[in-house]
Amino acid sequence: MVGQLYTRQQVEHLIQLVKKGDPASLAQLRRELGRTQKEVAAKIGISEYQLGRWERGEQQPTGKYYTQWKLRLSDYVDNIIAVLLGTEDGNVITQFWELMWGLID
Repeated sequence: MVGQLYTRQQVEHLIQLVKKGDPASLAQLRRELGRTQKEVAAKIGISEYQLGRWERGEQQPTGKYYTQWKLRLSDYVDNIIAVLLGTEDGNVITQFWELMWGLID
């Protein structure tokens, strides 16, 4: 899904995966965003091997790294939202997330 336009349903689906936040959902989100384990692992500061273990449920990430994992993937979704909204204004994107959290349960 890299470099394409996203539909409302696709964006809602990506946000649902972020919201779930479990390792399987985050692995699916990474794949759907077209990001490699190597790319995401580098952003988190861990090895590709370690990220693969998390995604397969072989090991649980610690709090700090788990938070970083979710944030890095959320950053990719933020970029999609910025394109859809036509702005990179952080306040607008924050308001969008607040609205989405309220609408998607």
